[in-house]
Amino acid sequence: MMWCLISGGGFVLKAILMGISTRASHEATFAVLSEARRKIASKLTRVPMGYILNTPSGQLKNGMVERIEQLEVPLAHVIPEMTSNLLVPIAIIIYLFILDWRMALVSLITIPVGMMCYMGMMKEYPKKYGEVVKAGNHMSATTVEYIGGIEVIKAFNQADNSYQKFTDAVHANANLILDWMKDTQKYSAVMMSVWPAALISVLPVGCLFYMNGSLSAATFITVTVLSLGIAGPLVAAMFFTDDIAKIGTVMGEIDGILNQPELVRPEGKCDLQNLDISLENVHFAYEEKEVLK
Repeated sequence: MMWCLISGGGFVLKAILMGISTRASHEATFAVLSEARRKIASKLTRVPMGYILNTPSGQLKNGMVERIEQLEVPLAHVIPEMTSNLLVPIAIIIYLFILDWRMALVSLITIPVGMMCYMGMMKEYPKKYGEVVKAGNHMSATTVEYIGGIEVIKAFNQADNSYQKFTDAVHANANLILDWMKDTQKYSAVMMSVWPAALISVLPVGCLFYMNGSLSAATFITVTVLSLGIAGPLVAAMFFTDDIAKIGTVMGEIDGILNQPELVRPEGKCDLQNLDISLENVHFAYEEKEVLK
């Protein structure tokens, strides 16, 4: 009864601490997301009009809405949830070594296999995710342009050509994601099959030690039960690295907008000596192409 009260109190305390940390991380995260969107909106008021015209509106919408939204999971959930998911298996492993170091090592046999499979899944993650982001931006831009210009498309009987461009962008994005999933599916299947299968090694080796008399029944049962709790939290923590890996790509896209050159504006008022108007050394260009000289 006392053990139940202590363990129950521990779970309640953990839940309270998790709730407090999760709330704090979410408040900080949404403050960061709000500040990022405000900075992009302010930046777009200071860039040349040529950048606005040459950049598809769907790409700008993606950068301000979807890409910044993708930062919510790593920023709000990684610190409280990944930390707790790592602490649980670490505590279990330490306790297993205290009970019997041999059984502790046996219970960890599947961990290296799972880690190798996970490394296989992540070997080309930055490249693949960058291609997915690029294809998604193209699809969003094509969708926004198609919907925005549907009246003109219908008026000039260009529905077939415009719709073909729209469907090609959608299919290209879907095929890219499907090909990526096919490449990682074999690693994911092996990892999810082998990593939680701690009993494959724990049961036969534990039975052998018990029959030899070097392992007590209580320790054997305890190790068997606790070994089942290692893989679950560890897998959940590892999946958070997928969201962490997205940060570099997302921040690169956001920085691409924030680092655009701005219009050079005068810092102060100019005193006019007279009201005569003259044009001298007037030039205008779209990026590198000069159109007015």
